[in-house]
Amino acid sequence: MAKRVLLVGMNTFDSGKTQVALMMSKTLSESGYSIEYFKPLSGHNYWFHYEHTKFCLENGILASRDAMRVREFLEPKSPIELANPVHALFVPMKLEKPLQTMTNTLGLAGTSSVLTMKRFSQPAKSSVDTTVLLAERLLEEDRLIINQEEVGKLSRGAAIQSVDSLEEVQEYENSNFEKHVSDSFAAIERLADITIIEGFNNAAWPWDGLEKADAVLIVGPAHIFSYDPKKFRKAAYMMKWGNLPINEVTFGRISDLLKPFARVQIKPEDQLTLQQLEHLGISFRTGKND
Repeated sequence: MAKRVLLVGMNTFDSGKTQVALMMSKTLSESGYSIEYFKPLSGHNYWFHYEHTKFCLENGILASRDAMRVREFLEPKSPIELANPVHALFVPMKLEKPLQTMTNTLGLAGTSSVLTMKRFSQPAKSSVDTTVLLAERLLEEDRLIINQEEVGKLSRGAAIQSVDSLEEVQEYENSNFEKHVSDSFAAIERLADITIIEGFNNAAWPWDGLEKADAVLIVGPAHIFSYDPKKFRKAAYMMKWGNLPINEVTFGRISDLLKPFARVQIKPEDQLTLQQLEHLGISFRTGKND
C-alpha cells in the first residue's frame, strides 16, 4: 500500500501547501519513488484567476491550478479528473449598478463569486465518469460573465445536472462527495509508492473515507510541523459538529488539543531533503521496497 502524506494548511489561505507538495515531489521522485498527488476538493474564480481559466478553456478541463502545477513535476499515471475529483468554478455576475445584491443563494459569497459550475468525477471501468452541476438558469438569463460556449468547453463529455440554489448543490454533495473522492483516491493510490494528499484551505481532515494517514504535516509560510496522525484524526473528529462534513473542521479548532513532535523551517527556494522528511516522521519503506 502506498504511503499517505497529508498536507494541512495552517492558515485559511496562502499557507504554502502546494509549494511543499512541489518540494516533496521533486525530492522523492529524484530518489526513485513513484509519486501521485491528490487534491480532493478545490475551486477557483473565473475572473481573479483568469490565466488559469484560459488554460482550462484551451484544454477542455475544469480542474485545480495547484494540481496542475504539482503534476508538471511528476509522471502521474492517473488522469487529473481523478487526482482532483471535485472542482468548482465561481463567476462574477453582470451588474446593473455598483454593489448590487443577488438573492440567489448560489451567490452566497457575493456577486463577484457565484457558484456556476462544480465538477464531480469518479472512476468508471477504464474511463472517468463526470457530472457537472451547472447554474443553468443564470446562464440562460445571461446574468454571468461566462458564456455558453465557454461552459461547453469546460463540461465537455460530462453529464449536466442543473442547480438553482446552494441547497441543491449541498444535497448533491451530501449524496455523492464521499463516494467520488474515496473511489478516485483508491484508483490513484495503487499507482504509486507515496501519495501526497493536499487538503482544502485549512480543513483539518479532508474526507471521512480517509481512515488513516502515515504522516500529517501542517504547512504555513516558512514552516512545516508534523503531528501524530492517529491523534490528529481523533482530534478532528472530536470537534465535528452534528451532520457537518469532516472537512468543515478547521485546523484552528484543534490546534490547542495537540502538540507537534517535529518542525522544519524552509525558504521558498529550498528543496526538502530525505533527512528532513524523515525528521518529520515520514518513513520511506513501502510495500514494494520492504
